Amino acid sequence: MDFIAPAKLNLYLQVIHKRDDGYHEIETVFERISLYDKISIEVVNSSGKIACNDPGIFVNGGSLMGRTVSLFTKASGSELNFDIFVEKHIPVGAGLGGGSSDVATILMGLNKLAGNPLEKDELFDIGSKLGADVPFFISENSFGQGKGRGDIIRHINTKAKLWHILVNPAFEVSTKDVYGKIFPFDLTKERSIDRMVSTFSDRDIAEAISKNLYNDLQLIVLRDFPVLKKVLLELKNSGAKGVLLSGSGPTCFGVYDEKNVEKAAERLRKVFSEENKWKILVTHTY
Repeated sequence: MDFIAPAKLNLYLQVIHKRDDGYHEIETVFERISLYDKISIEVVNSSGKIACNDPGIFVNGGSLMGRTVSLFTKASGSELNFDIFVEKHIPVGAGLGGGSSDVATILMGLNKLAGNPLEKDELFDIGSKLGADVPFFISENSFGQGKGRGDIIRHINTKAKLWHILVNPAFEVSTKDVYGKIFPFDLTKERSIDRMVSTFSDRDIAEAISKNLYNDLQLIVLRDFPVLKKVLLELKNSGAKGVLLSGSGPTCFGVYDEKNVEKAAERLRKVFSEENKWKILVTHTY
């Protein structure tokens, strides 16, 4: 059976403080987008295996995917074996949540093929052990408000559809390293996630959201990767209503009017045509 594992953008990300468990307390607004990995899961008689079209992805028993299968089997009591194949399209280490989405999708897929032995709350509990972004993907909402480590999810009730261009440079950024470089003076207490959430009731949602895009990690990442300043500037110059780094980067995105997004993407592909393996992607809310 085939499943879709969509990427995410962080439209808002505020780091509140470092927690006693070593993680950071954050407040964020997630958006699922139309860039996705494809995952095939089949029940097999022999011992199951995990494979991926990207040889750089770690897939054995000790991997995040392997742990997902183990935790599901333990929690559900299922004796089924599964073959899993992941077809990657979401760039790795890009701030787009590809690994978390794969895990969430595998977890929900295993549960479906096993006859849904686990309730949604049980899937959330397992997901939160595997990654802070995993519960958002399990929620299957287009937009969500995340608190705690980002794993306490509240649905944002809206039918909004945003259009984006993503610029993904051909390098990875370690989320752990970025959070390790946070200093108190990098953070602002003047922001409020409530302002961003309230924009979903505005008549021109794209305009309102664009004015409230925010990411506490952006300045930290730009210090280490100044080329991203040019990326954000070029996104803005191409007609984006607002621009931002997604998560810990390095992917940057803009919010666009649907009628202008393809033309803007053409312009950006020309601007970055000499950058080897950079990706310019048009996406929308999924």
